[in-house]
Amino acid sequence: MLKFMPPRPGSTFRRAIVVACSSAAFAMTMVTSGTALGQWEADRATARNLAAEGNAALNIGDYKTAEDRFRRADALVHAPTLVVDHSKALIGLHRYVEAQERLELVIREGVADNAPWVWKRALRDAKQLVEDVKPKIAWVTISVSGSSNPDVSVDGVQVPNAALGVRRATDPGPHQIKAEAPGFLKKEISMPVSEGSEQAVTLELEPDPAAQAAKPTPRIQKPAPSSPSNATKDTKGGSLFNSTNVGYITLGIGGAGLIVGAVSGVLFLNKYSELKDKCPDKNNCPGMQPTIDRYNTYGSISAIGLGVGVVSSAVGVILLLSNKSESAPAKQASSAFIKPYFSLDRLGVEGSF
Repeated sequence: MLKFMPPRPGSTFRRAIVVACSSAAFAMTMVTSGTALGQWEADRATARNLAAEGNAALNIGDYKTAEDRFRRADALVHAPTLVVDHSKALIGLHRYVEAQERLELVIREGVADNAPWVWKRALRDAKQLVEDVKPKIAWVTISVSGSSNPDVSVDGVQVPNAALGVRRATDPGPHQIKAEAPGFLKKEISMPVSEGSEQAVTLELEPDPAAQAAKPTPRIQKPAPSSPSNATKDTKGGSLFNSTNVGYITLGIGGAGLIVGAVSGVLFLNKYSELKDKCPDKNNCPGMQPTIDRYNTYGSISAIGLGVGVVSSAVGVILLLSNKSESAPAKQASSAFIKPYFSLDRLGVEGSF
């Protein structure tokens, strides 16, 4: 038994909204499709008219106009028939290199089995024309000497450096080849090229005298004349940094290090005595951490100061002795010795000269 189910409240209104939206979307799609279709038809009509003008020009040998019209038509609507007719105009202009590339494009793209017969005929014509064009293309090898990175152009068209020194496909006819590089004179030649020929040309770039003269010549600074009053000389005319002076300087540094080490050592011993009385166990000394820190600091400073002082003093004495031994007899030099000493309460250097 069928039961009648009344519509839910608001369901009719929602259904109406859905239908309206769908209708609007369909209408917009139709309008957009119609606009695109209209544009496509306009392009097809324009391309058809350009092709007709191109064929008329091709029949009377006006290859320049024919090339322009077929190129424009193919840009609007790509078709193998337009590409082949464009190639015929290029052949008439002796632009064999571009014509071959256009014909090879038709051969690479091919046509479907169900394509119009005119497309199939265009593919057949492309295969025949490309064989006729290949022998007419000339090959020119352009080389440049003098610069490793020149700018080369043929008839105003830049030639990549990768194409220099190798065979380059070229249309027959006169060509202007130009080469230039920074710091070199520009080189330009006119070169006639015949159909199917193999030619080579080398452009020698020569240095530009004006560019060479504009380069600044480096100045060679002469050393200042030496004089006894020069600040870098002592009263005896020797360098301030000879072994004798360096020895005295090093002894001074050593003495300063010994003084710093001795003073900080006294402070270190004072803190040691204080900690020994007030803090038998240094791991458990509440309130004595500042004293412990100073104790460690004085100890480090004392050790560093004493080490620097002993080493510097020893080096200074050795330098002085070595300088003295240069003027003293070898026997006396061999009898001299130096030996640093240090203990808990004393440090210094002893030796014989």
